[in-house]
Amino acid sequence: MTTQLFKAKDMKTAMNLVNNEFGEKAIILSTKRNNGVIEVEASDNDEIIEIHKKNTEENKNFSNVFKKEISSSKVNKEKGNISYLGSKSSEKKVQKDESLKILQQIQKQIDNLKDEMNSMILTDQSGISDKLSYFTPIKLRQEKFHPEIINKLNYSFIGKSLEEGRISFFRELSKKLVSDDFSRLINSKNIFVFGNSGSGKSTLAAKIASYLSDKQSCKNINFIDITNSSTGNSDTLRSYSRVLGFPVKHYNSFNFNNGESNNDINIFDFSGDINFGIQKIKEIKNSFPSFNFCSILTVPSGSNSEMIDGLSNKVSEIRPMIAITKLDECWVGSEEFSSLALNNARIGIVTGTKVLIDSIIEANENSLTKYMKENLKSV
Repeated sequence: MTTQLFKAKDMKTAMNLVNNEFGEKAIILSTKRNNGVIEVEASDNDEIIEIHKKNTEENKNFSNVFKKEISSSKVNKEKGNISYLGSKSSEKKVQKDESLKILQQIQKQIDNLKDEMNSMILTDQSGISDKLSYFTPIKLRQEKFHPEIINKLNYSFIGKSLEEGRISFFRELSKKLVSDDFSRLINSKNIFVFGNSGSGKSTLAAKIASYLSDKQSCKNINFIDITNSSTGNSDTLRSYSRVLGFPVKHYNSFNFNNGESNNDINIFDFSGDINFGIQKIKEIKNSFPSFNFCSILTVPSGSNSEMIDGLSNKVSEIRPMIAITKLDECWVGSEEFSSLALNNARIGIVTGTKVLIDSIIEANENSLTKYMKENLKSV
């Protein structure tokens, strides 16, 4: 029997963690929000539960704390002895201890009120309505969708019930997010794959090679390794090369002026961090302006909205298709989808990590809507 601190992105998830760990016997000792994370302290220890119940009973009436002090002040005034809470001029140590105890009780009540107020959303009178469509934006806000994207897509849920409105909102958001460049990927002779270190660039390059080989029955596929000497990503690419039977070439030996003169498909893997990839892509564009390519930015699931905003600013000139990677390791939430939409990102590919063959899924309206419906549960 223990006391434990549970952390989660919202209260519902935190309570599920408590129930899974302690069951129905659990008692909540405290809740608070810390740096955007909900922290719930809970216990199934019998002694702690009894103490907590006793303290709760003593402190449950918030007004009694003030009434007690007001009565005390009246008595002091009648005796000509004026004092106040925590006064250093108190004549008796008992009075000081009592004042300190009262202050601690008040502070505890204030902290509890702050926690409750943090979970509240204020609205004008238009939000107080019997029509459920007016309730939908509140639910979406509680699910952490950005207010700006809710306002932009408000036409999707007006006049609809809560659940119908949510699904309609998901579908309109999916329409806004999906890329129309997937067909370009299939027909492109040159494909650039770049992103942050560890985002799954080399794995995605191998998956694209496998996909195009099956889709087009093409065996003339080359991996072009664009790397800096400080990284070891080329070793990963070479391992995929051996598995798939496609050669790895270094970009210094690649003829950019003759890149589309044959039937080869060239998949460029930009090793290192995203700044290195952006620098090399700009160099290629400036040096060979007639060279045609399709660019893909790898964004691993689990990337927070701040990271997505930063990536979007860096690649604004390139405007690549987005590949959401590592979906079998983590999930994409409402805040991330909101950030992608507000940055006008276009998702073309969704994929996991563990499977290489038949693992690329084209991101479309239906697949993204289904993902949101199944993974973004209503609060």
